[in-house]
Formats: sequence, C-alpha cells, structure tokens
Amino acid sequence: MKRCLVALTCCITLATTFAFAQGADEGYQMARVVAFEKVSANAQHMENSDQYKISMRLGDTVYACRASGPAANFLDWHEGKEFPANLNGKVLLVKSPNGQVVELTVVGKKTPK
Repeated sequence: MKRCLVALTCCITLATTFAFAQGADEGYQMARVVAFEKVSANAQHMENSDQYKISMRLGDTVYACRASGPAANFLDWHEGKEFPANLNGKVLLVKSPNGQVVELTVVGKKTPK
C-alpha cells in the first residue's frame, strides 16, 4: 500500500512538472521600457490617433519601436516597467499585463560600445 502511494505521488509530481515546463514562455525574456510616448493625433488622419513610440531594452540592446492599438493595451506601461518580450525579426512581441501580446515594430536599435 505504501509503495502504491509513493508511486502515485511521484507520478503526480512528474505530471505537474511537465505541465509547468510546457506552459513556459519559450523564447521570451524580460525587456525593460526605457521610454514611452503617446504620439499626438493628427486631425487629418484620426485613424492614427492611438500611436506610440516605445524604446525597449532587451539584453544589451535598446530597440526603438512604434506601436498602435487601444489605450487599454498600454495602461500599465511606463519607464522602468518590465515585460516578457520576444524579438521576431523586425517585430518585438511583448506580453502586456492583461495577457495580450502587443506587436511593436522595430524601427531602430542601439547597442552600447
């Protein structure tokens, strides 16, 4: 009886470990907001009213990015805040606190000398 209980406990522990391993954010690492600015709206093009300039530090590189989207996606964004991010070519995918993945278009990058 004890052996069955120990074996069952081990199986549950292994299953839980594998579940957490599969749920991990593969390829994501923490990125820090260096600068965050809402671009002022253009009266002639109101469809571009929710535009943002965001600089993110990922590792030793600072990426200058542009983004657009509803203000709700950027409510908790400010300098010094960290988010999980993944660089995918010219797009920086950032997971916001509300669980959505925000796409930032990379327009430039700087690395310290």
